[in-house]
Amino acid sequence: MFKRTSYIVIFLLLLIQLISCLPRSSSSDSIESILTGITTITPSVGEIEVSSGHNSFEDAFHKGLINFQNFRLQRTNQIVKDVLADPSMYSIDSEAMQKELSLLRKYVTDSNEALNKVLPADQFGPYTRFLFAGDKDVVIQRFDRFNRSHASKTEPLTPEQRVIGDALKKRGVLEYDKEVDKRYKEYLHYLVNEFEIYVKTLSAAEKEKDKDMKDMMAAWNAYTKHERGMDKTAFGQRLFQINWKL
Repeated sequence: MFKRTSYIVIFLLLLIQLISCLPRSSSSDSIESILTGITTITPSVGEIEVSSGHNSFEDAFHKGLINFQNFRLQRTNQIVKDVLADPSMYSIDSEAMQKELSLLRKYVTDSNEALNKVLPADQFGPYTRFLFAGDKDVVIQRFDRFNRSHASKTEPLTPEQRVIGDALKKRGVLEYDKEVDKRYKEYLHYLVNEFEIYVKTLSAAEKEKDKDMKDMMAAWNAYTKHERGMDKTAFGQRLFQINWKL
C-alpha cells in the first residue's frame, strides 16, 4: 500500500476532525455529488471523474479524497468572499480587525490557488498524490482553525471575533459544516463500494500479499458478517485508516 510520509500528521488531524464532526446536526442546503455515480446531481467544479473496475481502488481512493478536498476549498473560498463583502466586517476600525481582514483575503487567494492546481497525469503516482492532497489540506486546515477560533463557547471572544463569527454564520458556515459531514460519509461509503468491486478481482494469494491487504480483508470480513458494529461507515473509516497508515 502507501508509504508513510511527513504528511501523515496532517491526515491524522483531518481524520480526527472529520470523524468528530459527524454527530452534529443542523439545517443545510442541497448537496451536490462528491463523486461521479454516487448521486445524479451535477458534480462540483474541480471534481475528478472516478471510474470503477479492476485495480481501480487505489485510484478511486486518491481521486475521491481530492474531490472531497476540492469541495471544501470551493465552499470555504465562497464563504470567505461573502464574509468580506458583509458590511458588518467594517463596523470596527481597529488594528485587530485589519489583521483579521488580511487573513481572510489571503485565504481567498490561497484557497483559489489550491483549488485550481492540477496534478499532471504523468505524475499521478501514490507518493505525488499524497503530497498533492496534503498541500490542499494545509489550506483547508487554516480555515478550520480560523472558524473554530471565532466560534469558541469556552474562551472569551473579542469584539472583532464576535463580528466575524456572526458574519461566518450569516454566510453559511453552519450549513457548510453539515455538508462536510455528509460529503465525508458519502466518501467513506464510496470507498466501500469500490472495495466491494475490487475484492472480487483478487485471488486468494493477492488477499494475503501484505499486512495492509490482510487488515483490509479482516475488516471486510467483519463488515460482511456484521461483527463488532462494523457498519458501512465504520468499514469505510477502517479502509481510510489502513491506506493512510493511521
